[in-house]
Amino acid sequence: MQDLLSRLNPIIAIILIVAGVIALVVVVILARRLRRGQPSLDESVSVTPTLGGTVDYTSLPLDEEPTGWRDRFAKLSLAGKILLILVPILVVLGLLVLILTLLGGNQLPPPPPLPSPTPEPISLTLTKADIIRVTPITLSVVGTTTGLPDTTEVSVELLADGAPVAYFDPDLSIGRVNAGRIDIKATKLEGADPLLNGVVYMVRATTSGGEVSAEWPLGIPASYAPDIFGAGELEPTPTLEPTSTPFVTTEETATPEITPTLVTLVGTEATIANGGNVRALPFVMPNNRVGGVDAGNQVRIIEQTPNGEWYRISFINTDDGQQKDGWISASLLSISAELKAQVPVATIVSVFADGTVYAEANTTSNPVDQVNLNEVVNLKQKTAAADWYEIETVRGNSGWVPARLLGIPADVAAKVPVAP
Repeated sequence: MQDLLSRLNPIIAIILIVAGVIALVVVVILARRLRRGQPSLDESVSVTPTLGGTVDYTSLPLDEEPTGWRDRFAKLSLAGKILLILVPILVVLGLLVLILTLLGGNQLPPPPPLPSPTPEPISLTLTKADIIRVTPITLSVVGTTTGLPDTTEVSVELLADGAPVAYFDPDLSIGRVNAGRIDIKATKLEGADPLLNGVVYMVRATTSGGEVSAEWPLGIPASYAPDIFGAGELEPTPTLEPTSTPFVTTEETATPEITPTLVTLVGTEATIANGGNVRALPFVMPNNRVGGVDAGNQVRIIEQTPNGEWYRISFINTDDGQQKDGWISASLLSISAELKAQVPVATIVSVFADGTVYAEANTTSNPVDQVNLNEVVNLKQKTAAADWYEIETVRGNSGWVPARLLGIPADVAAKVPVAP
């Protein structure tokens, strides 16, 4: 009952109390009247045969006149006593109801509404844009989003030297946001012209609301080059059995007007067949370029990636003339299988699955970075069970990842030292 009253408006609660008291008084009064309807004591005495006739009331003593309010109250009936007590209570309750009613118009204003949370900023970031097959030519675009609701429509387009080109079918280049990610498969437009060497191809995504992602380099497997590019292209570079799908980008692709020649090795000396960029790691990403080489430059080959798609070289930078080390795409070289077999294999491998990089070789330690599909990492050391590897990511961070996230050939794993 108390819980119910506490939820009601105070005025309604007071009215209910008053109504209850009045109902109680009415019940008491009715009960008194029913009792009065029974034969009185005087009538019972008058008919009692032992009294011998009617009673002479004049011989009965008279009640004394009340001398004070206590006597008067004592001589009142029960109903009168209840009414005498109830009336002041009802008056007080009535005044209280009146006061509350008058004060109801002067209630304090409601508190201001809480500020609405700041909406999450909208972003659209690509993490992959690779050709995954040639029949038909199909582009796989993967990315992440923030602030975009699920089912938001996203389309992708190809840019050639910064200008959009009609290469992928616009009706088959659309996907939707799902749990903060996009995964779109775009198919080549029927009748579209082949791609050209010497042109920088990038991929860009756009939402139905007009948000545009940063451009991401188009990744093309070396073995797909004859199907992707037009006539005059280099013969595909022979490759060893890959540990993951090898990718190069059109930024590294040789220019068609230079006649390719085989690299001539003198020990580990080599001649560049076609000019291009040299990178800090065998992976195309922003701010990863360390210099450039021109066709005919002499370089020293130091090592190669396990999939044979990148070579680490010592070279004279054409930008400033300084001696530097870096990684060059195999598409800028033409190396026979015999010469390729002489180059040592580096402990740099591809990432097979997204995952967290931890400070120690366990998932309870602090995360220090994230590895993403198709990135490369440098193997530094491993656990005795070889189930965890300490790596250096393309962002320069070091930490530990489970071996299952990486593609590590057996000969490469044997080169990695065991952590003390």
